[in-house]
Order: sequence, then C-alpha cells, then structure tokens
Amino acid sequence: MISAEEFNELSPRRQAAVVLEKGHYLHHRIRGWCKIDLYWLFDFYVELWFLYDLKSIGLVRALTSYAALDPYADTIKLKLPINKESD
Repeated sequence: MISAEEFNELSPRRQAAVVLEKGHYLHHRIRGWCKIDLYWLFDFYVELWFLYDLKSIGLVRALTSYAALDPYADTIKLKLPINKESD
C-alpha cells in the first residue's frame, strides 16, 4: 500500500499501471475531449484522463481533497474518510 503522496512521486506511466492493476473502477465523466475514469486506490481516489482516442492516457491525478470530488457529486455517492480535511 502506498500513500497519495508516494503515488504522486511515481512516473505517470507507473501511476497508470498501478491504478489499472490495483485500483477499483468507480465511475467516469466526460470533460471536453477527455473521458475521465475515477478509481479507488488503497485509501485515496485517482483519476485517469483518457484522450479522445480512448487509448491514450493524458493525465493521472491523485485526488487529495474533497473539493476535487465535486464533479462526481451529482452522479455517484462516494464514501469519504472522516479523518481527511476538506479544502
């Protein structure tokens, strides 16, 4: 198990591999030219931003604040840890 901070220190290629191997897919959303998949990984959430071809990952992002989860609030119910600070 790794923390969000340790995850963020990995290369983007390694981050994507860890998410796809160990993460639990939860939901997706569309933003402009990207399909964004939301995963639960260990004890934090991660987004994988797929480019319009749906094969290339343009961004991997560990979500470290409640505010980062706002785009999902209307379409999915997420369990948020009590001990995390909200931004």
